[in-house]
Amino acid sequence: MSLRPALTRLFGFEEFRPGQERVVQAAVEGRDTLALMPTGSGKSLTYQLAAMLRPTPTLVLSPLIALMKDQVDKLPPEVAEQATLINSSLEPDEAARRLRGVAERRYRLLYAAPERLRQRAFVDALAEIDVGLVVIDEVHCVSMWGHDFRPDYLFIRRALERLNRPAILGMTATATPETERQIAEALGRSPEIVRTSVVRPNLRYDVELVENEDDRLRALVRRLHALRGASAIVYARSRLSCEKLARTLRAHDLGAAHYHAGLEPSERSATQEAFSAGRVQTVVATTAFGMGIDKPDIRLVALYNYPESLESYVQMIGRAGRDGRASDTLLLASRSDASTLKRFARSDIPTRADLRAVYGRLRGRDEVQPEELGSGSRDDPDPRVLVGMLEQVGLVRRGFDVGRSMRIEVPEPPADAGERIDALLARYEEEALARADRLVRFAESSRCRHRQVAEHFGERLEDDCGMCDVCSPLAAAEPEQAAAAPLPDDIGATIYRTALDLRWPLGRTGLTALLRGALSAPRSARRSSAFGVLSGASQADVKRWIQLLEVAGALEVFESEDGFRLLRAVPGVDVPAISPAGRGTAAPADEGLFEQLRAWRLERARTDEVPAYVVLHDATLRELATAKPSSQADLAGVKGFGPTKLERYADDVLAVISAGAADEKVA
Repeated sequence: MSLRPALTRLFGFEEFRPGQERVVQAAVEGRDTLALMPTGSGKSLTYQLAAMLRPTPTLVLSPLIALMKDQVDKLPPEVAEQATLINSSLEPDEAARRLRGVAERRYRLLYAAPERLRQRAFVDALAEIDVGLVVIDEVHCVSMWGHDFRPDYLFIRRALERLNRPAILGMTATATPETERQIAEALGRSPEIVRTSVVRPNLRYDVELVENEDDRLRALVRRLHALRGASAIVYARSRLSCEKLARTLRAHDLGAAHYHAGLEPSERSATQEAFSAGRVQTVVATTAFGMGIDKPDIRLVALYNYPESLESYVQMIGRAGRDGRASDTLLLASRSDASTLKRFARSDIPTRADLRAVYGRLRGRDEVQPEELGSGSRDDPDPRVLVGMLEQVGLVRRGFDVGRSMRIEVPEPPADAGERIDALLARYEEEALARADRLVRFAESSRCRHRQVAEHFGERLEDDCGMCDVCSPLAAAEPEQAAAAPLPDDIGATIYRTALDLRWPLGRTGLTALLRGALSAPRSARRSSAFGVLSGASQADVKRWIQLLEVAGALEVFESEDGFRLLRAVPGVDVPAISPAGRGTAAPADEGLFEQLRAWRLERARTDEVPAYVVLHDATLRELATAKPSSQADLAGVKGFGPTKLERYADDVLAVISAGAADEKVA
């Protein structure tokens, strides 16, 4: 059958994009299909059009309420009239009314979350309706070893059996050949594969290696100014860094707003609407921003830090240039980022203790709510993921939910339960570290970026792209920075005078940025005549010197009316002299005192139940054994002895040093 008349009548397009027609044809004919198409290639249109041409209703499983609402809101009028969604925001009566509408064929297209299939009543109602096609959006989430595993996707296969095995259409932008195999296995199908090229020739891939935070910020500000007001998304790692970075960009005359999952829904909606309308140039966001963002003219997507995987990277930068016009992408990376990425990868891996704790809470229970399985900390692993892992090793069986509660069966554990768990966790760690390593290799490689991405997703690119920093380096955008000015003879007096002369007080971070001349300094700080006076010192040294003045009483902390902790100079106080040469640690360390400090550290680490290096590093102990500080003010000048460690360990450390000195006199 010809699909183009319906494409034009319903959606207004004369031609299909690559791969779309094959997917629609397979879906209309009821063949199991897996569509692997990059972000911005028009995946949504394929199942929306197929649903309008099929004789029975189509169920679309979409992972986010905001995403399904956005899709329904943007449907053409004739399609929108025959589409509805059911999610947790609806009252039960309204959800039932919409289901009746599907049964009566008033709706051809029904959106719901995969978690909804855990509700027996919902699945039974769908079975009566005779759903003929189930679309699984973001189908890669079914892979336990993938970058975005969601345990409720594993239940889709069982739900499909109760729906009399309707045809499936899996959709994803990020599936490697191995993930493709895992998807087919998890769903119990052998789908026809439609794979379009992952190469987006209109996107330029740039990776810029930076040495420190100021280099990172300088590179980003330069690129955003070059856009001349065009739209950009900047992805940052945490909620706090999003807010701080957006503030800093505004201080550099760049219209920026922040977005993360911790904001109120009204704030998120307002930011998204302002960005879509072009009233805000840049959104600084966590990965919570992006799914369902259908803004075609984004000219730059910048990643301020490494994402968790190459799949995540491709998904995030794919939001640029969806109108087909040339657009830029930028990944800012450093050696320390690579270590941080691997540390985060390990920290996200559940432990044996996590699984044991959840298993213990499940025993003897038929039903349990997810929040009952965790401590309530945001840093805890998702208990539903832990239950899914226990299910994979045969320790529990999870069935249909009862309201918000999970229904759980806990059979007698198999004899090799421990070995199964160890094998599962070992593979979890292996896969997580492999994802991190693959991304770092991509960033540090001198091979064509587009070619690397293509190969990762099972595609061959015959020629270099000419659209990345490897194949076509950008011309130098600005001259090298001027050499740092020599440090003043009396650093203590310089810091004190700077704080005393401030019109608006700053916190420790702001004062440090002012003294170092950092781009992250607030706008008011950049007006100070002392801006950059300590540019030749490291951030760690400047923070340590500020702390030394605090301990000496020359600077004091106070809380502003809006709750910020700020610093001010205390008039008439003796200011400790700090020379550029520092404390002079060229003399050898007292090895006896060093060993005494190590013994104290080991005992303290055992008491606090933390690794020894968390208490103090060897380098700090060696400096202590060299300088032999005798007061808190002296301790504050030791590298590695920050405010928190000063509060926790100062008395103990001074006691060890004092005892060592006494022993020396006796000897």
